[in-house]
Amino acid sequence: MMAIWLLPVWALGQIDSLDNEEYDLIPTIEDLISNTETDDQVDFTYLTDYLADLRLRPLNLNKATPDQLKTLPGMDDLLVSSLMNHIQQFGELVSIYELQAVPGFSPDIFDQIKAYISISSGREDQRGPPPRQLWEGMKGDVTQRVVFLLEQQKGYSPKEDSTDRRYLGPGYQAYTRIRFNYYPNFSFAVTAEKDRGEAWLWDPQRQYYGYDFTSGHIMIREYGKIKRLVIGDYTMESGQGLLLSRGLGFGKGAEVIRSVKMPDRGIRPYSSVNENTFLRGAAATLGFGKIEISPFFSRNRLDASVQARDTLTEEAEIVGSIQLGGLHRTESELANRKAIGETAFGGKLVYQERRFKVGFTHYWQYFDARLERSLNAYNQFDFQGDKNYLSSVDFDWMISNVNLFGEFARSRSGGLAATGGLMAALAPTLDISLVARRFEKDFHSFKGYAFAERPTALRNEQGIYLGIRVKPNYNWTISGYFDQYYFDWNKFGVGYPSKGYEYLLQMDFRPSRYSNFYVRFRSDNKESNGSSLFDEPFAPELQYLAASRKLQLRFHYSTTIDRKLGLRTRLEFSHYTKEDESQRGFLLYQDLSWKPAFSWRFTMRYAIFDAPDYDARIYAYENDVLGFFSIPAYYRTGSRYYFMLNKKLGRKWEFWARIAQSRYRDIRSIGSGLEEIAGDRRTEVKLQLRFKF
Repeated sequence: MMAIWLLPVWALGQIDSLDNEEYDLIPTIEDLISNTETDDQVDFTYLTDYLADLRLRPLNLNKATPDQLKTLPGMDDLLVSSLMNHIQQFGELVSIYELQAVPGFSPDIFDQIKAYISISSGREDQRGPPPRQLWEGMKGDVTQRVVFLLEQQKGYSPKEDSTDRRYLGPGYQAYTRIRFNYYPNFSFAVTAEKDRGEAWLWDPQRQYYGYDFTSGHIMIREYGKIKRLVIGDYTMESGQGLLLSRGLGFGKGAEVIRSVKMPDRGIRPYSSVNENTFLRGAAATLGFGKIEISPFFSRNRLDASVQARDTLTEEAEIVGSIQLGGLHRTESELANRKAIGETAFGGKLVYQERRFKVGFTHYWQYFDARLERSLNAYNQFDFQGDKNYLSSVDFDWMISNVNLFGEFARSRSGGLAATGGLMAALAPTLDISLVARRFEKDFHSFKGYAFAERPTALRNEQGIYLGIRVKPNYNWTISGYFDQYYFDWNKFGVGYPSKGYEYLLQMDFRPSRYSNFYVRFRSDNKESNGSSLFDEPFAPELQYLAASRKLQLRFHYSTTIDRKLGLRTRLEFSHYTKEDESQRGFLLYQDLSWKPAFSWRFTMRYAIFDAPDYDARIYAYENDVLGFFSIPAYYRTGSRYYFMLNKKLGRKWEFWARIAQSRYRDIRSIGSGLEEIAGDRRTEVKLQLRFKF
């Protein structure tokens, strides 16, 4: 349901630091993130770090490379090409406001980009700053966060008897990060986190340092031929994500053009707390004119479901699957923590001209134990064994107003995967995007993430996507997409090859610079197993496919009043049907963001919802503390509110406090198992403090 990229940072001016004219970007952020359709809070610390650094040292438009320009808010390959053509034809820009004369740079794009750009002439120094300048210009910050629930969950209640199971640790989440930074040349960070229910332990041999999860890195950039060097934890983004990507993404929303192309930004330092989506070791990118070489090595331990252990060493010999949740609250979850070692090494070779880039990537992957799943009808082609290797070729070609891109890959099994697409500005008012993909059922990529219906399971899928955006003038935008896909083998919950399609249509009206109204209609159509044809208890079960459809209609209005008060109002309906079943849902909320002074910001929401069945649930983005984004599912019947305060305490301290409560009708408990709360409400409190030096 998703697919992203750093977005490429272009929608993310993290909410706590947004100026009021940027407040209207929030629907764009939500549109992309909500398609992850997860109830979890997602850590995008690296995105907010990037924007904060870019504000301090804006990008020089006259000297920036195409890859640097593409990381600016609002930018894509078509706009980058238009800007470079303008500079080549008329010479260097003399003011950032000249950007508004460049084709494609509308007032809303300029509003997004202006805080992060600068104009200067002269030759750029590629040698990097000397050590004294680096030391004197270094900035740092320490962030501390704690999260807890006011209601008691069963996992933290007293045991009823000796066989009763409970969580091992206290019921709060703790997070600490220390960072030193000189953008863009140097970065050092140490991050540590303990989830709710996890115990405080000290055992370096098992990688316990008080906190359950610790991460760190050292990075240097732009020192002669060293374009980037990272020691510690990092991610690598290559091509269109078939082999290597960041592991979280967005896509298939009203941003129908930019979201189809994955970022190819190479090696990036890692400072988030998603515990199983990064590499650990060392990686570098070396530049030799038009050629770049990026070797990398990683040795990391991953969570896995252990099926068999060595009787002497207790080391895992056979595991069923690699787990990504990162929770270690009970004895069984703790037994799977870092159960399997993974070694990965390889590299990428890139040749780049001004408008053309081609890359070749290859890496090997070895596990300390064999992955052996219990075979059934849908997973017969899943990875089995303890080693894998993958190769790919990717390209990125700008031809006039058309950007062509793609990647072709093969895994050790012989399985193939391919994705290719284009973005094109057919006219000043018309843009299109097109993506075709095919992933064979025996293609195995553990670290890939591509634009697809199932972006993390890059196998057993083929499809084609078409997006269109029409912008007749500044006030009106009409956008939509159609995506059709097919699975030529069984999936979990689907006993036969199946197909589906999805389409969206959205109309935006912007009556003024500070107001926006849009209407959206979305239809998601899939096939899955139907009910048994026989109701008798001893009759044989006969599987068949049944079509399901989920329709969503949204009305959304946002405005900013006097540059201090932001308002957002939304009404959304959902309708889910499958066979003879039909479920309906609706959500109505009112948001308010008030910034009475430079050092204060208040953000709040009140929502009512009625979606009794989970299939009719409605996701909605919520403001959160710096670095985090929340996308809860509104379902059942009830109301929800949250209130957040952001206060700058002088030049060095900043404080956030957030409380969010859901209240439900006609239920006596929330959740199940150890997560169960006796009662009809759930209240989360989050406190965060940052010290800058």
